[in-house]
Amino acid sequence: MIQKLYFLQMGYCGLDQSALNGNLPTGKIMYVPVWSFLLETSDGPILIDTGMPDSFVNQPNYYAGTRREGKLIPDMQPQHTIPETLKRLGYSIKDIQAVISSHLHLDHAGGNHHFQDVPIYVQRAEYHEAIHNEDYSPIECREPNLNYHLLDGDYEVAPGIQLLSTPGHSAGHQSVLLNTEKSGSILLTVDVSYTRDNFERGIPFAVKDAQQNQQAIQRLQQVIQDKQPQIVFFGHDIEQAKHQQVYPSFF
Repeated sequence: MIQKLYFLQMGYCGLDQSALNGNLPTGKIMYVPVWSFLLETSDGPILIDTGMPDSFVNQPNYYAGTRREGKLIPDMQPQHTIPETLKRLGYSIKDIQAVISSHLHLDHAGGNHHFQDVPIYVQRAEYHEAIHNEDYSPIECREPNLNYHLLDGDYEVAPGIQLLSTPGHSAGHQSVLLNTEKSGSILLTVDVSYTRDNFERGIPFAVKDAQQNQQAIQRLQQVIQDKQPQIVFFGHDIEQAKHQQVYPSFF
């Protein structure tokens, strides 16, 4: 059982509005929240995702001169790096017992390189898609020599921490179903859906395989029906984030 779950707001990432809603025209940037999650367990703290890479700090023009210029704009301050975030929580890198990578995109795996010896749970399909793929930029998200634990489908990391294979947004995306002492069942869809509208209304958004992702959404909708989670949290929903309690509040 998870003793505490903390929501950690890790800066923002500017995306073209068409990435959030494929029915909208291109040309307008929306700044979406970036998240990590810290679980306090009887075996020590576990992280879900590690935010953006340190190289994004104070670098909104990081992608100038590339195909991502004007489409992806980091908004990250020094306090949003994973070492500084953990320090505010009273932890250090060496305290973390495991890292769960939902997938290896730049806004979810940017801090993985800090965890040289810590087990990093990632789907095998995601690892093989990303690790030598320069489109998974920058390099911090695809270091090949970390302590990866490669998974082939659903996996229970520890009691109350269930990884659900939900490919589509990326080749090996995984969502996380949690069971906490305080709040019971909580579902982190991560990027199966950026927003509630993607999940509930079928609004298209940026995915690798639309058919796979729709199957993943349907799977999680069934999980919700079966498990009745107290919270269903979407990957980058601006409106949901406005009301989300973050550290030091916990669930």
